[in-house]
Amino acid sequence: MLPLLLVGCGAEEPAPVRAKGDAIALTVRDFRYTPQNITAKPGRLKVTVTNRGRLAHSLRVERKNTIVAKISSLLPGDSDSTTFKVRKGDYRFFCALSNHEELGMYGTLVVK
Repeated sequence: MLPLLLVGCGAEEPAPVRAKGDAIALTVRDFRYTPQNITAKPGRLKVTVTNRGRLAHSLRVERKNTIVAKISSLLPGDSDSTTFKVRKGDYRFFCALSNHEELGMYGTLVVK
């Protein structure tokens, strides 16, 4: 008997988290950002990233294949912030180290 693979059954995208004012806090656990889906208003946005994982991680924010913000490698337990201007549109954030993005370290930022 062949094993049955169920794809997408009951799996839902997490509800977007709205930035509080002009700030958002991201927590990194190995191969996942929390929150993974964020909404914000246009203007300046401060993103603080805290690494709660066992490996080093980074943050890149891009819009239309252009990097608009970044935080270099954060070792476990480290935290850092970056502030950048956002316009209406869709952004993608991800870890640029090794193959971390392919392992699930990415998310979306929708500015409206």
